[in-house]
Amino acid sequence: MQRLRAVVPLTVVAVTAALLTTISPASAATSSNVPLTSWAYLDSQNPRGKVVDAAVPPPVGTSRDDAGRTHTYRSYFTYDLTALKGTVVHNSYLWTNENTVTDCTAPATIEIWRTSPVKSNTTWLRPPTELEKLVTTNRGAGAIYCPGYLGIDMVATLNAALSRQEKSITLEYRVTASQEADVRTGRTFDQPVLSATVNHPPTVTNLRLAYPDRPCGTLTKPSPAAQNTKFAATAKDADEGDYATVLYAIWPVEHPDQRREFNDYYGTDLSQYTDGTLLAWQAKASDYYDSGPWSKTCYLVMDRTAPANPPKVSSRTYPEGDTPGGGTGIEGTFRFDGAGDRDVVAFAWRDMIGHSGQISAKRPGGKAILKYTPKLDFISELYVASIDAAGNRGPEKTYRFRIAETAPYADVTVKGVGLPSTITFFASKPETTSFGYQLKDGAEVRLPAVDGKATGPITFTATGSVEVAVRSYAKNKLIGQDTLQVWVTDAPGVESAEFNLDTDQVAGKTGSFRFTPYSNDVVAYEYNLDDEWKTIPAADDDTAVLTWTATPGWHSMTVRSVRADGSTSMEAYHQFNVIDTRPNAYAHELSSWPRRDGVGVPLDISMTSYLPNLTGFVYRLNGGAEQTVSNEGNTYANATVTPEHAGDNTLVVQALLSDGTRSPATTYTFAIWSGPVVTRTPEGSGTVGRPVTFTFHPGLPGVASYRYSLDGADEATIAAGPDGTATVTYTPRSWGYQDVRVTSIGADGTESDLRMAPFDVRDNRVNVYSTYDWSRRGIGWTGYFYFTTQLFGEVTEYHYRVNDGPEQMLPASTEGTSTLVAVPFDRNGTNTLHVQSLTAGGELSPVTDYDFEVGNAPYVVSSQYPDGAWSGGGGVPGTFEFSGGTPGIVSFSWQIDGGPSTDVPADSNGKASITYVPAQDFETHTLYVTGHKADGSATDTTQYSIYVRDGD
Repeated sequence: MQRLRAVVPLTVVAVTAALLTTISPASAATSSNVPLTSWAYLDSQNPRGKVVDAAVPPPVGTSRDDAGRTHTYRSYFTYDLTALKGTVVHNSYLWTNENTVTDCTAPATIEIWRTSPVKSNTTWLRPPTELEKLVTTNRGAGAIYCPGYLGIDMVATLNAALSRQEKSITLEYRVTASQEADVRTGRTFDQPVLSATVNHPPTVTNLRLAYPDRPCGTLTKPSPAAQNTKFAATAKDADEGDYATVLYAIWPVEHPDQRREFNDYYGTDLSQYTDGTLLAWQAKASDYYDSGPWSKTCYLVMDRTAPANPPKVSSRTYPEGDTPGGGTGIEGTFRFDGAGDRDVVAFAWRDMIGHSGQISAKRPGGKAILKYTPKLDFISELYVASIDAAGNRGPEKTYRFRIAETAPYADVTVKGVGLPSTITFFASKPETTSFGYQLKDGAEVRLPAVDGKATGPITFTATGSVEVAVRSYAKNKLIGQDTLQVWVTDAPGVESAEFNLDTDQVAGKTGSFRFTPYSNDVVAYEYNLDDEWKTIPAADDDTAVLTWTATPGWHSMTVRSVRADGSTSMEAYHQFNVIDTRPNAYAHELSSWPRRDGVGVPLDISMTSYLPNLTGFVYRLNGGAEQTVSNEGNTYANATVTPEHAGDNTLVVQALLSDGTRSPATTYTFAIWSGPVVTRTPEGSGTVGRPVTFTFHPGLPGVASYRYSLDGADEATIAAGPDGTATVTYTPRSWGYQDVRVTSIGADGTESDLRMAPFDVRDNRVNVYSTYDWSRRGIGWTGYFYFTTQLFGEVTEYHYRVNDGPEQMLPASTEGTSTLVAVPFDRNGTNTLHVQSLTAGGELSPVTDYDFEVGNAPYVVSSQYPDGAWSGGGGVPGTFEFSGGTPGIVSFSWQIDGGPSTDVPADSNGKASITYVPAQDFETHTLYVTGHKADGSATDTTQYSIYVRDGD
């Protein structure tokens, strides 16, 4: 898409840009104007002349001059359309402003006409022919604005002119004939601006079939096509930045009514056309705005018969089979042969890792040569298929061959940039006489092989990943090659005999680091140790030695070299650990929440030291007596201390060494929670309905009372006893996680930290559940339910009854928390199981009521074929008894799998039976049984699984 721009005054361009609507989003074109080549006006006072390109505002209508004479004017504007040739106009506007108006109260009808061109003999008496009125608009009386704006849409007018292949268009501005002589209608206009947004419809050329390439095809010589064919055409668009897509159409030559259109991205399915069908096809291109014309017609003929046989494949370099040939990185010649099948015009090949290609045969049914370097070591395969002129592929030939291991083994010890590194070779073949290596854009360097080995210098010129080609030669014959990827760095070398990952020194040890260059012209080294950058100058040999006295902890050193030009190298990193002479002490419990520590609560302390010959630790709490603990051969030991006051406590720790000496002391200060310590009786988990007594112990001196809340209830206050403690008795009403929250209050109003003491409460009720839905099974079936209790170990038996039946007793399981009970169904609808547990102490739990639904599906049983169990055998009869389900059953219907349904009457007890003989061993069947009542209603259906075992 493009837009035309005329050379017009800057003021006009600015106004135009403000008024035009831009097209988006596909085109990058800008707004433009159709060039105004000339303008002229005719004057009734000059009947035999005209005025061309005058530097005055174009006049229209009748007005008087200074002498009182009346002039009637018409103005004509000619625009150059040559730049629009071959385009479609999508947006066009002709606009101007009235410059002067004689009388804004007088009505004036302005007309714009398309006319014949203004010629050299054009005069008032011989005006241009008015061909088409484009607009009529009323001005003056009643107009909102005077002088005003006048604009019209020109899209249809310009497209019509282009279709007539006109090179210009002339437009006339005048007052309608009935008002034209009225002196009040006189006015002048600005020169009208004609804008245009145009697009060149794209075209297509070079129609063809691809993969393989075939021409467009003619009616007498159509191109062959397979059932999946790639159509191709080249789309051209004259507008820069426009993107054109291609649409195709195809139809059987004898059935043009079957024409269909399609896009071809990855090939088109032509499988609906039979072998030998003659098809015509075309293409056209479209961009965001327009579609171009359809192309000429091409022709193809369907060929759906692929070559019958795979091609013959051979190679002297890499013979087929298990005999190694060629060598690593050695190119081989592979010959493909169509074996005289003239349908074969090309060969498609691929290897095991995705490389592929296609090569043409020298002649139909002939041969082709592929130059190919195996990409794998040891074993590789090529897959080759014959292709006919239509692109049909025949069966593949799998050509499997072995690659001789001939490339050298090579290793590079990198010593930086601009300095000699070392490359070492090892031969993979005994006939190797020399090795070669080559850097990109460099010459190959040869090294003689001695006992299958060679070592030589290699100098890298840049950092980063560098490819090194390595080769083996037998005399001057290349027998193997490979490519090494070498990471080259100019980061300096960092060494230390004292400080490294293999040895942990003790703080205070003095040692050194040696920095070595990995590039030329090193004058200094910058290093960062313990978050501070420092510089040390290099010696004459470009190295430097840093002396350092160890400080404790893990250290990471960063080092870079500085060259004479001020540039720096890549960074090297050196890490090591230094043992602290002082031990470490820490109480992990102090980081838990809610806090569990408190006055009088034992606290575990972990003490650690990595000093050699460690035997244990000595420690003192708050200046108390010294205690000793052995490390038992470890780097740590644990001790338990009991703080006697809240707030800061101090533990002084020293490591004991085997020579009887002690390390410097570590002082570990830790804060103990001042919240009251809460104990309870009985200890352990609480139980719903059983009272528990909580005792609050002071964490601060002078406690007068406690403010507390049990399980989120409202806060209450209780006075402290003479010993500073207080007790509260609480009976839980629900089970789960609960807590006691308590704060002590001193006589002076001092409040302690809030203690949150968790405790769990067990449910005293029995939980009942079943793993099966009994809502369909009816009377006669047995349901299985589980009784569980959170009081496992205390509960000895369960008392239960079903509905209003008698109470029954069931011993509680001693092997798990669940006890299984079987309940025979004797009533349809909702049933209730009432359960209580009994503890060894004689405590009976509240009753749990568990509702379950009993359906009305019949009860089915067979001794020969129990439900869902492998039994019986092919030819072994089975008796299946039907009963129950619901009262009033008079008959049963049954069927095996999806077979026919059979009715069987029920006896006076509502029972019936059938005999079924499975035909074969090891098969499964489903027996469907439905009960029927005298009123015609039916029960739910029972599905009974019959698993037939080997009858022998």
